[in-house]
Amino acid sequence: MKFIPLQSADATPWTDAVSSKDGLPVRESGSWIYEKHRNLVYFSTIFATSMKPTAYKPGWPHRIYLELFSGPGKCLVRETGQEEDGSPLKVIDHEFTRFIFIDMNTAAARALEQRLASHPNADKVEIWNGDCAEAIQRLTIERGALTFAFIDPTGISQVPFHLIQTLRRKTRCDLLINFQHAMGIKRNMHQYTPDSDSDCALTQFLGNESWKALLGRAPKEFFLEYLALYRARLAETGFVHSNNQVMINMNNRTPLYLLLFASGHPRGQEFWDKAVSGSDPQLGLGI
Repeated sequence: MKFIPLQSADATPWTDAVSSKDGLPVRESGSWIYEKHRNLVYFSTIFATSMKPTAYKPGWPHRIYLELFSGPGKCLVRETGQEEDGSPLKVIDHEFTRFIFIDMNTAAARALEQRLASHPNADKVEIWNGDCAEAIQRLTIERGALTFAFIDPTGISQVPFHLIQTLRRKTRCDLLINFQHAMGIKRNMHQYTPDSDSDCALTQFLGNESWKALLGRAPKEFFLEYLALYRARLAETGFVHSNNQVMINMNNRTPLYLLLFASGHPRGQEFWDKAVSGSDPQLGLGI
């Protein structure tokens, strides 16, 4: 296992919950993580195994799992008080040839390092401790590699669009993006004005100010139109397939965020469609 500290790392002491089992940091979450993880794990399984070379097809010798905002590897579900494996521990058993986890917080990154240290795939793991943009700039990815990138921020300001563009230049990849709905866009609409500058979260996330033409629309319409703009930007970057999103809801069925898939190849879309076959991909339910 490789641990790569970056200058942008956040050494702030961990003040959130810690595990009652190993004393290491855990990330608090709602019970909606079960639906998120179900889709993530199913797609990872299809991606890693279907793209593996066999005697009957060349496949991809380098299959990379890349996770931005990976966290400490364990979650504490608020509703039940139960500890659950986080996404890194959910995918570490899959047939990827390289696992890259990025998190800015040093305590979280070190906790993940300890939790993965004894795993049989530990020698395939890299943990980058620092800002995602810095990590991705510095990453070297093998020629001929196929990458699955899971982008799971707590807010849209953490994923400026130039990060997506850099990923696209670095590697052929599929994306699964936590596209913030309630916390990221609708609840903050009062902050978005025609005078918003280039540092505005909506501008950074989209990569331009075209969203300003949507101001004045109802929240539901604004969100759907902004999502359409984002899909168009993905298509411009080469991610032309971005259908069949999954809405993740809170326990009261209030929409929280979308899992937005994007690929440059129809095969990726086919795999994602299979992964969400048991989910409701529609955008209804009170957006």
